[in-house]
Amino acid sequence: MLTNLAATTMREAFGPPHNPAELVEEYIASAITQRILETELQDLRSWFFLVLADNDTAVGYAKLCKHTPPRRMPLPHRRNAIEIQRIYLLQNQIGQGQGSQLMNHCLDWARRAGYGAVWLGVWERNDRALAFYQKMGFERFGYHFFLFGSERQRDFWLYKQLY
Repeated sequence: MLTNLAATTMREAFGPPHNPAELVEEYIASAITQRILETELQDLRSWFFLVLADNDTAVGYAKLCKHTPPRRMPLPHRRNAIEIQRIYLLQNQIGQGQGSQLMNHCLDWARRAGYGAVWLGVWERNDRALAFYQKMGFERFGYHFFLFGSERQRDFWLYKQLY
């Protein structure tokens, strides 16, 4: 279920007209397979959250991952931060408030787990996501290059203080 949801949301978010379909499929084959997701689910530094519709169908998900934040992240937030590594909804679910609910769930979970900040990367050309993160109170602090299939793309780094 998670593999299908992750692949579908990736195609919807980054496929044509944003990127060629072949590039998206190349990325999915390298990063969103059942084997990769099973490994991620077993990683004790990763947490997944699902958004379920009324009929218990998964329509979105988020993944948080604890690892070293970018050096450019402002101190003291960098010392106690967790990454929101993925947050996606099916296209037909966007605009109904579920994205805010999922983000707030991630933020609340991170606070309860004792984290002082969250950070994430977002593709510089994903205007909808950038507007959403700004509305949710995230601030930009740098960028990095991300290999999407065989293409190097730039992601902005954003963070949000939790306390």
